[in-house]
Amino acid sequence: MEEFKNNKKFQSTVSKAKELFWKYGIKKVSIEEICTETPVSKMTFYKFFKNKNKLAEFILEEIINEGFERYEHIMNQDIPYPEKIEQIILLKHESSKDISDEFLKDIFQSEEQGLLKIIEASRDKSTNKILNDLKKAQSEGWIRKELNLDFLLYMMNDINNKLFDPKLENMYSNKHDLIMELTNYFFYGIMKVKE
Repeated sequence: MEEFKNNKKFQSTVSKAKELFWKYGIKKVSIEEICTETPVSKMTFYKFFKNKNKLAEFILEEIINEGFERYEHIMNQDIPYPEKIEQIILLKHESSKDISDEFLKDIFQSEEQGLLKIIEASRDKSTNKILNDLKKAQSEGWIRKELNLDFLLYMMNDINNKLFDPKLENMYSNKHDLIMELTNYFFYGIMKVKE
């Protein structure tokens, strides 16, 4: 797909598919809808992607890579750790805005092997990166010395599982609000955030 990255029809197909997937989920969007909305022919679509799953994998990798780049940018700044956390929360806010339940379920509860491999690789990469950043923050005194970082990572993964807890989902009008509540709870607990 590298050979198509500068192709305007390719870019348009990816952009429109991402928008449709974000709003309706992957399963509910057909190749026909993507082609109609773009507009590109099915023949052009299949020149770019073998099938809809390959397109979804490409988009998911793109989203994950962009998220890592933005995270790295925040963590590499020469600012206090609490300011980095504030920026990470803002990043989480921006990246989850208008996301549909269907998209999250299609990604995180997928049985499609390509998507599962991408999620697993992303989880491993982010766990290692976050653990290293937490260790650094702990050594600099921003995080309590006695806090077990493995516990913290376990809780972070548990919070991600809460996204699909039906009882918890019913407490919020949309997935974005739930994501932000969980994110703020993880970083700040029940204490009021400093103004």
